[in-house]
Amino acid sequence: MEHRCSARYDADIKILIYRYEVPVAIGRIKNGTRHGLFIKSDLSEVKPLQQLGIEILVYRNAQKLQRYRFDSIVIHTTEHGFGVELDALNEEAANQLIDMLRASPVTPKESELFDMVANA
Repeated sequence: MEHRCSARYDADIKILIYRYEVPVAIGRIKNGTRHGLFIKSDLSEVKPLQQLGIEILVYRNAQKLQRYRFDSIVIHTTEHGFGVELDALNEEAANQLIDMLRASPVTPKESELFDMVANA
């Protein structure tokens, strides 16, 4: 049985996943808290204790794309994705993350994310 200190918020937010500062995959945050996230992704060879960067891209209005970058450590993996613990978020960043999880903001289309990865 799992014992969590805080409730998880369901979400469906598209993200870019970085390994060694290089974008390597696209994923979706399926649920999370201010301390961790479960990410659905086809990224292969993800192992516990691996460090990954997570970047959330959110449209704040019709034209402006805002980026939020978080460092994370993989805690567990499944055949559909992996759970990460977020590395040392300050209070402001944690509150922004919770707001995004609650709101499920508009994120770029997958084709736009692929273009961003190709141009990185």
